[in-house]
Amino acid sequence: MTQTIAEIHAKLLPLVSKEFELPVTTNKGLPGILLEDLLGIPHTPNCLDCLDGELKLFPVKALKNGTLVPKETIAITMLSTDELLTHDFKSSRVCKKISRMLIVPYCRNGDTITFMNPKIIDITFGEFDDLYNILENDYNEIRKMYIETGVLSSRSGTLLQNRTKGSGHGSTTRAFYMRQIFMKKYIPLCF
Repeated sequence: MTQTIAEIHAKLLPLVSKEFELPVTTNKGLPGILLEDLLGIPHTPNCLDCLDGELKLFPVKALKNGTLVPKETIAITMLSTDELLTHDFKSSRVCKKISRMLIVPYCRNGDTITFMNPKIIDITFGEFDDLYNILENDYNEIRKMYIETGVLSSRSGTLLQNRTKGSGHGSTTRAFYMRQIFMKKYIPLCF
């Protein structure tokens, strides 16, 4: 049974600040799989994890002065050049994936991880009107460059970017990502 973002959020809150055993591995997706299992989210090929949105995680690191910062970007979805040519932002897969997200930062300490306070981001809701406009502009910039030049550049986009996905520098597969500046601006990093 697929759940709503609100139901998942309610189930997640008691897990915040608790340590979970998760040995270090090269598979960056394991924290997400662990959290999906803890929350009862089935592993499916569906576009969205929940009835009304998507669950996204990202790792956090502490700087020497103790300040918590995002360790890396958030992978959103694979980029299809065919879709980029034919879909505006509103009808795109990336818009569907980021319209309503439950975003969960987490810290790693050796072989354990600790989930931090989650944040629901709904770009269709008034509070995040500015965010919707920025993301739409980013998508349009990426799309326009590809339509006009046939080139995809990771430099395009303020918050939303596209870049290669996969191991090594020779990868030709591309995906959409949220830049770290997105998390710094919209996701409070606290327990």
